[in-house]
Amino acid sequence: MPMTNVRKNPAKLTREDLKIAPESPTMKLSETPAVEPSDQTSKTVRHAPLVYRVEEIAQLLAISNRAAYNLCNTTKDFKVIRLGTSIRVSKQSFDDWFAAV
Repeated sequence: MPMTNVRKNPAKLTREDLKIAPESPTMKLSETPAVEPSDQTSKTVRHAPLVYRVEEIAQLLAISNRAAYNLCNTTKDFKVIRLGTSIRVSKQSFDDWFAAV
């Protein structure tokens, strides 16, 4: 299909060259506004963590990280979970213990 409206020197465009013909495809406005998907339709669900890290325990108790590690290594008052070299503390058992103190 031959192009009939092509200029030989595109650097010298005039106002007539820049006019868009009415039959040219253009962007159309949507009748509905753009909105974020609601939480109900979202497929990703974020769950709150069920465990604390030792550093978080230290912050909650306002103690050093070393003291928090010592507490986790010696306590029987709340559930401590060891995964390889990682230490996690059950949030429920720690919160129950902390509320009772």
